[in-house]
Amino acid sequence: MADRRTALVAGVGLLAISTLAFFRVPILGAIGDDLAFSAPQIGAITVLFAIGRLLADLPAGELADRVAPGRAYVLAGTAMAAGSGLVAVAGSAAVVWVGAFVVGAASSIANTTGMTFFARRAGRGSRGRSMAIFSSALLVGQSLGPMVSGLVAAATSWRGAMALAVGGGLAVAVACARLGGAAGGARADGGAAAAAPEGAIGRAELATLYAVCFCAFFALGAMPQTIVPLIGDRVLALGAGVIGLAVGMGGVFRLVGAWVAGVVSDRVGRKAALVPGMLASAAGVALLAAVGPGSTALWLVAIALMSLGSIGVTVGATILGDRTGAGRSGRRFGQYRLSGDLGLLTGPLLGTILYGAVSRDAPVILVAAMLAACALAAAVVVREPARAVAA
Repeated sequence: MADRRTALVAGVGLLAISTLAFFRVPILGAIGDDLAFSAPQIGAITVLFAIGRLLADLPAGELADRVAPGRAYVLAGTAMAAGSGLVAVAGSAAVVWVGAFVVGAASSIANTTGMTFFARRAGRGSRGRSMAIFSSALLVGQSLGPMVSGLVAAATSWRGAMALAVGGGLAVAVACARLGGAAGGARADGGAAAAAPEGAIGRAELATLYAVCFCAFFALGAMPQTIVPLIGDRVLALGAGVIGLAVGMGGVFRLVGAWVAGVVSDRVGRKAALVPGMLASAAGVALLAAVGPGSTALWLVAIALMSLGSIGVTVGATILGDRTGAGRSGRRFGQYRLSGDLGLLTGPLLGTILYGAVSRDAPVILVAAMLAACALAAAVVVREPARAVAA
């Protein structure tokens, strides 16, 4: 019962924080229009979000090794409310950026706690599907967040959407404070904390897995979180509500891809899920180069394909879970997410610079090439565990 209560707190807390963290995505253009931001200033919102995550990743990994998920989510919810409140009342770029930074830190605490818990609670034969549960909570939140925020912004304003996020963060903190105490003092080590890892992971494999996480997050920050909404706003002349629904649709496709990848990685092999998924995501990104005025349908197809294949982070984390002892997995996942958040930091920054200074297609070509190259590197370098997979 205690493990189920802890799993409930970990899953629901992750879902809620992920939803609130993605409120900003469809309203980037509206914030920029209202406060007269340039494209690089809009991209800096996502950059500061990424810096907040980046600086919180290693402490969040330590936290995941020491405390129960409920207690970590109290901190995450409080930080989410504070950061969202700053954005809601902002009258300048500096205040928006500080708020985005705090929201990013809240997101890191929630994501690292959830990743550690769901990787630990399952054995080798079902870890892929356990990580699919983690991805489901994360991705449903990423789907709901833009949808809810876009609709609220269309009905009220972007400030109204961020005010709703303040209330949501406070609700998470209060709920997890009550439920987290019932989960006891257990750390985020689930029911399989004592399971032996598959074997030491080599430096080249570890570097490749970190590169997978970096490239996947680089693509996430540069494309669906920045360039895709900008194309929707400035090329297709779509409103915040439509852009939010489209980005949310991408979250649904990412959810489907995560479950398929979880089953494939458990029943066929980890690389059988990882490599084709990253190549599919690269193809979806490349399609954006063909989007022009009036081609909303092609824009939606590109979002769907890049989202369906964006499972690199979860499958890479599954491999790390196979090969890392439970006592240090929180710290290892903190390092893994640090590499990813470096990508989330540089992706929107470089993407918007290339978008404004070179052309709209320049960041698209760069991201597609990075994903394809990383997929090929994983195919060559990463070792498939020798143990039999689940039937």
